[in-house]
Amino acid sequence: MSEQIAIDLRVLGHSFRLASTPDKQEELERAAQLLNDKYDEFRRKAPRMEPSKLIIMVALELMQEVLNMNRSLQQYAHCERLLQTILEEVEELTE
Repeated sequence: MSEQIAIDLRVLGHSFRLASTPDKQEELERAAQLLNDKYDEFRRKAPRMEPSKLIIMVALELMQEVLNMNRSLQQYAHCERLLQTILEEVEELTE
């Protein structure tokens, strides 16, 4: 099992100390930066909106991105299965 390290992150103005593995540190830091950047983007577009509402809007947008990526991966997997079937049929025909 990988050794645990403490990772300090600053997210939406709050400090967090998380336990994780060294191989996940860069990923967590990138995720925190993405969240901060997205929040700042929404803050510029709607400077008078309450912070809690901005956080909800950011969460919704990020979840939409996750759902879109998931759909794309499912479509990719479907295409991969079709291609595998075609290749198997071609192999059978050439034997």
